[in-house]
Amino acid sequence: MSPRSCILIIGLSFLFVGGSLGLAQQIMTPVSGPKDPRKAFLDQLDLRRYEAATDDLSLCKGDAVCLDDAKRIKYWFCADAACNGMGKSKGPFDCFERVADNYSKEEQNQINSSICTVLRTPSPLTRRALLTHLSDPNATEGGLVEYGAYLLALKGAEASCEDYIKNYAGTYPSQWDKYRQLSGCRILARVTTRQQEEKDFYTWISARQGSGSCSGIINIDMRKACNTAGAMAF
Repeated sequence: MSPRSCILIIGLSFLFVGGSLGLAQQIMTPVSGPKDPRKAFLDQLDLRRYEAATDDLSLCKGDAVCLDDAKRIKYWFCADAACNGMGKSKGPFDCFERVADNYSKEEQNQINSSICTVLRTPSPLTRRALLTHLSDPNATEGGLVEYGAYLLALKGAEASCEDYIKNYAGTYPSQWDKYRQLSGCRILARVTTRQQEEKDFYTWISARQGSGSCSGIINIDMRKACNTAGAMAF
């Protein structure tokens, strides 16, 4: 593989890959030592990324996964501004840390146009059209859905962010990572806090382990999911 190909793959992975962690499986993995497995699960969710994206990147405190995801969220916000003419000195693809430098001018123009189309008219068709211009095998439609949803939340449309994810993943998806994304919608829109979301997750896990009740969950959607058979696979 050429050095240029390596740069492209690393750069595009940084841009478009969602933060799926396979948490449904990890929650059942024994944790060594006295650490509460519920706390370990919250650490894996790492909701700090959303605080960092809306406030200060230093909140990630050296955590590379947290920092990279917070940057991705900010970059998509920058790309949206460029598409709307507020970033007149650069195109939307220029928002993503020198990745555009690895493409010809013609390729950049195609990607710029596709990014703006996805942001203005999100659909399976426009998302897949953008993916055809990218060589990274890790770039997925799900990643585009995730960051497109976060953009809505940053604009204050928390419900639209959640609906965007639910329309793609289902009302009660069976992956913990999707519920992390829904929490991200609420935190990015500033309708709740990371601490409250973590408390609801903690209560949910406790209920599934028989040491708590779903009724203690504040968020209505999360409470319904907790009470829905099959909403979460263990």
